[in-house]
Amino acid sequence: MDEAHPEGARPKEPKPPQDGASVKSTSSVSRYSSRSNVSAAAAHARAKAEAARARVAFAQREISIKVDKARLEANLEALNLEKEAAAAIAQAEVLEAAAETEVEAHPSWKSLPVMVQSTHERVSDYIRDQTMQLNQRDEPVNLSISEHPIEKSPPPSAKYIIKDEYIVKDTWPTPFQPQPNSKVTHAYQTAHTSIPSAQPDINARLQVNSEGLLQEQKSNTPYPKPELTFPQYPNTSHTHPPESSVMMDMAKYLARKELVSTGLTHFDDHPESYRAWKSAFSNTIKGLDLTASEQLDLLSKWLGKESSAYVKRLRAVHIDNPNTALKMVWDRLDECYGAPEVIESALFRKLDSFPKITNKDNYRLRDLGDLLMELLSAKEDGYLPGLAYLDTARGIKPIVEKLPYNLQEKWITQGSKYKEDYKVGYPPFSFFTSFICYQAKTRNDPSFALSGSSPVTEKPISRHTNLRTPVSVHTTKVVSDAPQSDPDPREDISKHCPIHKKPHPLKKCRGFRLKTIEERKTYLKDRGICFKCCASTSHLARDCKVVLKCDECNSDKHITALHPGPPQLFTKASSPRTGDGGEPEKEDIIPEPVASPLCTEVCGDCARSKSCSKICLVKVYPKECPQQAIKMYAILDDQSNKSLARSEFFNLFGIEVGSYPYTLKTCAGLAATSGRRANGYQIEAVNGEVSLALPTLIECDDLPDNRDEIPTPEAALQHPHLKSLASKIPPLDNDAKILLLLGRDILQVHKVRQRINGPGDAPFAQRLDLGWVLVGDVCLGKVHKPIVHCYKTNILEDGRPSLFRPCTSHIHLKQTANSSQLKGLSHSCRSTTLDDHSLGNTVFARTADDDKRAFSIEDEQFLQIMGDEVFQEKCNSWVAPLPFRAPRPPLPNNREQAMTRLFSLLRTLERKPQMKDQFIAFMHKIFYNNHAELAPPLPKGKECWYLPMFGVYHPRKPDQIRVVFDSSAQCNGISLNNVLLTGPDLNNSLMGVLIRFRRERVAVMADIEQMFHCFVVREDHRDYLRFLWYRDNDPSKDIVEYRMRVHVFGNSPSPAVATYCLRRAATEGEQQYGSDTRHFVEREFYVDDGLVSTSTEEEAISLLQRTQASLSESNLRLHKITSNSVDVLKAFPAGDHAKGIKDLYLDGDAVPTQRSLGLSWDVKRDTFTFQVSVSDKPFTRRGILSTINSLFDPLGFVAPVTVQGKSLLRELTLDGTDWDSPLPQDKCKVWETWKNSLQELQHLHIPRAYTTTSCSNASRKEICIFSDASTKAIGAVAYLKTTDANDQIHVGFILGKARLAPPTEPTIPRLELCAAVLAVEIAEFIVQEIDIQIDAVTFYCDSKVVLGYIHNQSKRFYVYVHNRVQRIRQSTQPNQWRYVPTEHNPADHASRSIQASQLTRTNWFTGPTFLHKSQPSSEQHETFELINPDADVEIRPQVTTCVTSQKDKLLGCERFTKFSSWKSIRRGVAALIHVVCSFKASSRGTNRCNGWHWCPKPLTADELSKATTVILLAVQQASFLEDLDALSKGADVSKRSSLTKLNPIIDADGLLKVGGRLTLADLSNKERHPVILPGKHHVSTLLIKHYHEQVEHQGRTITEGAIRAAGIWLVGGKRCVSTVLRGCVTCRKLRGKREKQKMSDLPQERLSTSPPFTYTGVDIFGPWAVIARRTRGGMAQSKRWAVLFTCMSTRAVHIEVIESLDTSSFINSLRRFFAIRGPSEHLYSDCGTNFVGACKELEFQKVLSKSEVQRYTNNHGCTWHFNPPHSSHMGGAWERMIGVARRILDSMLMRTPSSSLTHEVLCTLMAEVTAIINSRPLVSVSSDPDVPQILTPAMLLTQKQSVPPPPGTFTEKDLYKQQWRQVQRLADQFWNRWKREYLQTLQLRRKWQESSPNIERGDVVLMKDNSTCRNDWPMALVTNTFPGGDGKVRKIEIRVVKDGVAKVFLRPITEVVMVLKNQD
Repeated sequence: MDEAHPEGARPKEPKPPQDGASVKSTSSVSRYSSRSNVSAAAAHARAKAEAARARVAFAQREISIKVDKARLEANLEALNLEKEAAAAIAQAEVLEAAAETEVEAHPSWKSLPVMVQSTHERVSDYIRDQTMQLNQRDEPVNLSISEHPIEKSPPPSAKYIIKDEYIVKDTWPTPFQPQPNSKVTHAYQTAHTSIPSAQPDINARLQVNSEGLLQEQKSNTPYPKPELTFPQYPNTSHTHPPESSVMMDMAKYLARKELVSTGLTHFDDHPESYRAWKSAFSNTIKGLDLTASEQLDLLSKWLGKESSAYVKRLRAVHIDNPNTALKMVWDRLDECYGAPEVIESALFRKLDSFPKITNKDNYRLRDLGDLLMELLSAKEDGYLPGLAYLDTARGIKPIVEKLPYNLQEKWITQGSKYKEDYKVGYPPFSFFTSFICYQAKTRNDPSFALSGSSPVTEKPISRHTNLRTPVSVHTTKVVSDAPQSDPDPREDISKHCPIHKKPHPLKKCRGFRLKTIEERKTYLKDRGICFKCCASTSHLARDCKVVLKCDECNSDKHITALHPGPPQLFTKASSPRTGDGGEPEKEDIIPEPVASPLCTEVCGDCARSKSCSKICLVKVYPKECPQQAIKMYAILDDQSNKSLARSEFFNLFGIEVGSYPYTLKTCAGLAATSGRRANGYQIEAVNGEVSLALPTLIECDDLPDNRDEIPTPEAALQHPHLKSLASKIPPLDNDAKILLLLGRDILQVHKVRQRINGPGDAPFAQRLDLGWVLVGDVCLGKVHKPIVHCYKTNILEDGRPSLFRPCTSHIHLKQTANSSQLKGLSHSCRSTTLDDHSLGNTVFARTADDDKRAFSIEDEQFLQIMGDEVFQEKCNSWVAPLPFRAPRPPLPNNREQAMTRLFSLLRTLERKPQMKDQFIAFMHKIFYNNHAELAPPLPKGKECWYLPMFGVYHPRKPDQIRVVFDSSAQCNGISLNNVLLTGPDLNNSLMGVLIRFRRERVAVMADIEQMFHCFVVREDHRDYLRFLWYRDNDPSKDIVEYRMRVHVFGNSPSPAVATYCLRRAATEGEQQYGSDTRHFVEREFYVDDGLVSTSTEEEAISLLQRTQASLSESNLRLHKITSNSVDVLKAFPAGDHAKGIKDLYLDGDAVPTQRSLGLSWDVKRDTFTFQVSVSDKPFTRRGILSTINSLFDPLGFVAPVTVQGKSLLRELTLDGTDWDSPLPQDKCKVWETWKNSLQELQHLHIPRAYTTTSCSNASRKEICIFSDASTKAIGAVAYLKTTDANDQIHVGFILGKARLAPPTEPTIPRLELCAAVLAVEIAEFIVQEIDIQIDAVTFYCDSKVVLGYIHNQSKRFYVYVHNRVQRIRQSTQPNQWRYVPTEHNPADHASRSIQASQLTRTNWFTGPTFLHKSQPSSEQHETFELINPDADVEIRPQVTTCVTSQKDKLLGCERFTKFSSWKSIRRGVAALIHVVCSFKASSRGTNRCNGWHWCPKPLTADELSKATTVILLAVQQASFLEDLDALSKGADVSKRSSLTKLNPIIDADGLLKVGGRLTLADLSNKERHPVILPGKHHVSTLLIKHYHEQVEHQGRTITEGAIRAAGIWLVGGKRCVSTVLRGCVTCRKLRGKREKQKMSDLPQERLSTSPPFTYTGVDIFGPWAVIARRTRGGMAQSKRWAVLFTCMSTRAVHIEVIESLDTSSFINSLRRFFAIRGPSEHLYSDCGTNFVGACKELEFQKVLSKSEVQRYTNNHGCTWHFNPPHSSHMGGAWERMIGVARRILDSMLMRTPSSSLTHEVLCTLMAEVTAIINSRPLVSVSSDPDVPQILTPAMLLTQKQSVPPPPGTFTEKDLYKQQWRQVQRLADQFWNRWKREYLQTLQLRRKWQESSPNIERGDVVLMKDNSTCRNDWPMALVTNTFPGGDGKVRKIEIRVVKDGVAKVFLRPITEVVMVLKNQD
C-alpha cells in the first residue's frame, strides 16, 4: 500500500548497496537523495558533537567533585571526552562542507522540488524497464511505454589520469547489460565509495611519458587518491501514461517469471563472489513481493552444491516457520561466505595460486591485472580490513615475484620514484594495480602485437597418445662415463646443474640452452656465475681464463650455452631431453613426450635380446599358516628330478636344520655338496586359484638367476597373438626373487592346460597350473645382433659390473612430470640429488633418532634467524634479534594501554612502601648495568610496542623482587608474544642434569649471573621493548619512555635466545679452552645453573677455571660456585662463591645446605635432604594438592611416600567437590596423620653420588630396573650396579617413579604390564641422559604373567596388552627380563606406599641383597612361559575347527568322563535316545517331538533303561573287546582273561554277563547273571558313588552288597569300592581322622648349654580364690593367677603370682622375673584360651596394648615367639610343669583351710612349689654309689648339693681361695651330666613316628571346633603352609567363610581333617 507523507516530507529512500552494485533511479531523485543523505549525515554528526559538548560540560562539573578523590582518573576521562567531541565536530564540519559543495556545484538542486512517487508510478517504471529489456533480448512486447532521450551527466571530477583512459575502478556489473544495437540505452550508475587514504595529500598527478612509464604531473589541486571507475550514464526519465490494472498485472507477472527463471545467476560457492551474487539476487527479487518460501525455493535453485545444502537443512528444521528459516539461511551464508576473514582468505589464496608469468605470457599478465582490480575494489570497499596488508612491501612482494624480470625492474623504478616524490614508506596497492593494468593493456594492444607474441593455441592432447607403446629406434649414442656421485651444486656447478639439481654441468643443460639469451644472462647475473665459462662462481668474466668456442657458430666470443637463438638440434616447439637436464618450465601444465637416450624396447637395458622362459610368480607358505606367505619366482624345469631352493628361502622361513650331503649333476659335471632340507610347505598361484603341496626342497645356490627371462605383460603386448594374455601375466615384481626350481617331483606344475603358438619364430605361451608363461625370444624385429661373450668387464651406468657390453643404440620415449608438480617439495628434498637408480632406496631407512622429538617448522625458522643474525659486538656481548614471525600482523601503538597499566602499578606501590623501595632498587640495577636506555624519539609511522611491568616474588626469597615485563598483554587482540617465535626448548632435561650430577665423587655447582640480561637486543628491534618509567628512576620526576637493551623476562623467546647465545659463546671458546668446556655448558646446564661431577678435584678446578675464562670473553660471569670439596672452593676467590659460603672459614665452619635445581644439597655430608615446610593450609582439594606438590622430588627419592598422599587426595575428592569447598571432617584425621608424617623426611639423607667409587673407572656398569603394581599404584625403581677393579660390587639408587592406578581398577596383570612399560621408559631415559657407557640393562618383575607376555612368540593378545608388549619389545629383548620374588622387589614399596618413618628400613635405597652379589650366568638365559593361557582373558582364544568322522557305530565311552554322577550320565544318554526316537517318529508323523530339541517332558522308564544298556555296552566294548569278539564267534574267552572263572555269556542286548553256576537257582535274573564291568572304569566309579549314597555312606561291605543286588559284577570290586570310599568327602567329614605328622626334632633352645632362663617358656594357670579382707558379714575374696616361667634347657621353673590378667599385672610379673633370674633372650608361649586370653588382652583391653609389651621386651633384648592356637602339644615343655605344679599345690591346699588362704600364703606356697619342682631329678636316680648327687635344676640354680660337706678343717682363707673353683666345678658337673644323662633321654620319639604327606595350599579341610558337634565343623581352605626345618608342615593357615564373612585362622594340622586334596 502507498504511504501518506505530510507536505514537505519525502519518503525514506532505500540505502545504497554497500557492495558497489549499481542502483537504478531517475537522475533527479538520485541527486536529491545524495544531497539529503549528506545533509542527514551532517546533521547527525552535528547532533553527536553537541551531545559530546554536553557531556564535556557535565564532566567538568564532575571533575570539581572528584578532584580530591581521583584527580588523575578525572583528567584522563575528560581528555577522552574532549577527544571524542573534537572528532565528532571535525566529522560534522567535513560533511557539512561536502554538502554545501555539492549544492553549489549543482544549483538546480536548491530549487529541486520534492518528488513524491506513488506506488502505482513506481510499479509502472519497473514494468516499463523490464519490458524494454525483453524487447531488446527477444521480440518487442506490446506494452505502451514511451521512450525519452538520454541525458549525459558530467564525468566525475577526481580521476586517476592514465594515458588512453585505462580505467581500473572496480564496479559490480548489473544483471542486465545494454545491447549494442538497442535503440534505448539504459543508464547504469555506480555508487562511489569514499575510502580514507593512508597517503599524504600531494599536489601532483601521474601521466605516462614517452617511454611508457608513469610520471608526475603538477597540479594546483590536491592530488586525489587513485580512483578508478567505469563510465557513468544517467538514467532515462519517463513519463507514464495511465495503464489498465489488467495490463499492469500481466506485465508484472511476465517480469517476475522472466526474472525468476532467467534473470538470476548460479552462486559458485566461492567466497570472493558471494557479495556480488547476493547484491544481484536482492536487486532482482526486490519489488516482486516474494514470500519467504518462494525466496527459499529460489535460493535452493540458484545456490551452489555446498551452499544449497545449508538451505535444505535449515528449511527442514524450520518447516513451519519459513521466515525464521530464511533469516537463518542468510545468516549462515553470511557466516560461511560473507565474513571478511573468509573472503580475505579466498582472495589471498587466489592470489597465491596465480602462476608465475613468463616474459611472453601477455594474456596471463592481463589476467593478473584483472585479479588485482578485483582485490583493489574489495579493498576500497572497506568491508575487508585485512586487505590493507597489500599496502605494505611484504604484501606486494609475492606478487612482484610472479612477474617477468623486466617488469620487476620497471616496477622497482616506478615504485622508488613514487616513494621519493611523495615521501611515503611504500607505494600504495592502487598504484601497483594501475601499473600492472597499464602494462597488461600495452602488451595486449592488437595494434602492436608481434608474431612472436601471439597467443599459442595449445593442441589438445589425446589421452590415447599417452598409452602408446614406446617405439625403439636406433641411434648412435655414447654412454656417459660421468661418476655416480653427486657433488654439492653450490660447490661446483661445472659438475652439477643448479637449475635441475642433476649431475650435469650448467653449460650442457638443455633446459638452460632453451631459454632466451636475455633470460640466460639474467640467470647468470643473479647467481654470480661467470659469463664466459658458465662453470664457476668463484671468479668473474674478466678473470676467466677459459678459451671460448661456440660449437654452433664457431665464434670465440661466447660458448655454446650462450649462443643467441634456439639450439640447432631442436626447434622451438621441441622439448628438452631430461637426460641432460631439460626439465620443462614450471608453468607447463600438460606433460609432453620427452626423448631420452635410454633403452626401452622389450629387451630393456640389456645388451642381448630378451628371451622368456617358464618362470612363474608364486606364493609359498608353511602349511596351515597362509598368513606367512612370501612372494617369489619359481623356475619350472622338467629336466630336473628334484626341486631345489636357494639359501635365502631357508633364511626367510627361519629353517634351522642340519645339512645333508647330495650329488649335483649339471652340464659342468658331478659335484658333491650338501644342503638343508625343507618339508611341509605349500605353493600357491599368485591369483590364488591353485594351491599345491611342495615336495622336499633341497638347498642349492646354483640356480639360474636371470630375471630378464621372466615373462612380463609388456612382452606380451608386443606380439598380436599374445596381447590378450597381457592382463593375465603378473607385472614384474622387483621385490620377488628367483628362489625355487621345481623339478619332476611335482609333475602337476608342468602339465600344460592351454597353449597359444603364433607364427613360426614368434614366442608361444602356455597356461600352467601356476599361471601363464611365455617361451621364446620376445625382442622386436631382431634388432639385437649376435655378440661374442668374453670376460671383459664393463661398468654399467648404475655402477654394476657386467660381462656384457650394454646396448648403446636406442632411444626411450617416456612421460615426465613438469616442474610445477614438484613445487610442493621441501627444500631438504630439493637439495638432495637422486638418480633413477637410487630412487626410493632411502625412504624406509631408519636412524637412531627416528623416535625422538623433532623441531617444528617454527623452531627451524627460529634457529635459522639465530644462525644468520646473531653476532658478537665490539664489547664482546652477543647481539640477537627479536625472532618475529613471517608474515605477521602489524603491532598497534599500545602506549595508552601501557600508561594505564603503569598507573595501576604506581597505585599498588603507593599502598606497599616496602615493595616500592624494592621495585625502585631493582630498576636502579637495570639502569646502572646499562640494561635499559632512554628511548629516542620515534619516527612518525614507525612500528613500536610498549611493555607493561609488574613485580613478582620467589616463595623462598620474600625480600627480593623481580620486575617482569608483560609481553603477553594484548592490545586490539594482539600482543608482542603473538608475533614472536617462541623458539625450541634448548634446555637440558632437569632430571638428566641431576642424574649426571651424581656420577662422580667431586661435585660442583655454579650459576651465570643475570644470564637473560647478558644478551643484547639488536638496535633496530629495541623499539619493541619500550616501557614507561620515572625519569632518572626518581618518583618525583615525570614519566618518560625507556627501552630495553637486553632480552627481558616475559618475552616468550627469551629462554631460547639466552640458551642459544650461551651455547654459541661456549662454541666460540671451544678451540682455545677445550671441548670439555663446551660440553659442560651444552650438557650440564639447566637454564643458568650448571651442575657437574668429576672424579678428582684437579679436574673440577681446571674445568671451572677454563669455563669461566671462556664465558668471560662473552661478558658472561660464572659465579656462585659450590662444591663438596674444600680444595675446589679454595681455588676460587670468595666473591665467586655461593651466597652462604662467601664468609665461611672453609676448614672449620659447616657449609650450609645449598639448593641444586630445587633439591636440598647438604654439601658437608654430600647428601640430598628434604626441607619439609607443612603450613596450615585449608582442608580443601586445593589445599591438599598444594601440600602434596610442595614436596619437590624429581628423582623419586620418596616416591613411596608421596604416592600415598596422591592416593589420599583421590579418595578425599571422589565426590567431585569444588576446589575450595571443605572436605568431610571425618576424613581429616587420615590426612593430618599423613601430613605430619612428612616431618620424618627431614632426617632423611640420600647420598649424592651413586657409589663410593668412580663410575668412570668401574670395570662393569649395569642398570637394574624393578617394577611392580598393585590396585593402588604402579612403581618402578632403577639402580646403578658397578663392579670395580677388585671385583667389588657397588649399588646406587638412580631414579624412582610411582603413578596412581586408574580408578577403573584394571586387572593386576594389566597394571603389572603398565609398570613394566614404565620401567622401560625409565631405562631409556637413564641410558640417554647418564652419559656413561652401560654394559647391560636388566629388568626385574615379580609377575610371571607379565614375563610370559614378554617372552611369548605365538599367542595373540588383545590390543591393550599387545600395544604394551610391543612397546616393551621395541626397546628391550626378552632375555633382559628376570623374575624377582615380591619380598625382594623394592618397587613393591612404591606400588603399595609406606610411611615416611619406615622408608629407611626398607631396601628402597639399597636394592635387594642379591644385587650386591655376583649372579650366576645361568640366570641370563631363563625363559618364561604363559601362565594358564587357556584361562587368561588377555590372550585371544584360538578357535579350532575340527572335522568329526565316526568310524564305530558305538557311542564311545570317552565322553562319559565329563559326567560326575550316574544319574546325570543316564539322563544325558536317555535324552539322546529320545532325540533319536523323535527323528524316527517324525518320519512317520506319530510324535509331536521332532528333530533336535530339549524336551521338557520327563524321561520315561523305558528310555532310562535303554540308556543304562547303551552305557554298559559302551563300557564293555572299550574294556572287554577281545572277550566279546570271541564269545560272538562262539569261542571261549582266552585263558589269560580275567573273566575266565566267571564263565561269561552274552545276553540278547549284547551285554556281557556272568554265566556262573547259579543258572538253576531260584533267584532273579540280575542275581543269577549280573552284568560284568571293569572295576577301574569311570562308569564303575560313578556306580559305586551312586549306590554308596543310596546306603547313606555306609562301609565297603554294605556298599558292595548294594551294587551286587543291582545286578552288577565289578571285576576287582573290593579294591575299587575301598578306593572310592577312601576319597568320599562325606565319609571323611563323618569319620575322617585328624591329620598328624612325624614328631619334629627338638628345637635348639632345648639342647643348648646356655645360662638358665635364656630360653623361657611362659604360661598362666589358675585362678585361686584368696581372702582379700575380712568384713562384718564375712570375707571378701578375689582371684589370683600364677605365671609359670620354664627354662627350656635346664627344665627349671619360676612362678610369679598375679592379681589379674591385664597387661599391667603381667608386665609386673615379667619385671620381677627378669629382676630375679636375669633377662631372657627368647620367650615362648602358646595361644591357648588361658594365656593368649591374657596375651591378647595385651593389645585389647584397658589402655596398654601388645605393642607396649613388645616394646618392653625389645628394650631388654628379648624376642617373643607364639605357638599356633589349639596347639598345646607344641608347648609340652611348660604344659608338663604346670601339671606338676598343680598336683603339688593341690596337696598343699588340702592342708591349708580356705579361710586362711591369703595372697601372702599363696605366694609362699608358690615359692615352695617352685623349690620342689626345681629339686626334682631330671633323670632316674642312680643306684651307683659313685654318683651320689642327683641331677636337678636346683643344682645349677642354687649351686648347692644335697649331700653333707666333706670332713676337715677349712679356714676363711681357703674359702675365699677355692670359692670360685667350687662354683665353676658345680656348674661343669651339672652340664656334663646334663649332656651325658639328660639329653639321652630325649632321643626317642614316643609317638608320631611316621611321616605323612604334607598339607598343601588349596587343600580343603574340616576345622575342629570343640564347641560344636562334628557335623557342624566348618569347611576351610588352606591358604598358606609353614614347613619346619625338616620340610614337614605342622602349622597351616586356613580361611573359613561363615555367614558370608571370611575369617583366617592359624591352626596345627592336628586340629583339621583332610577332606579334599588340591590335585583332586
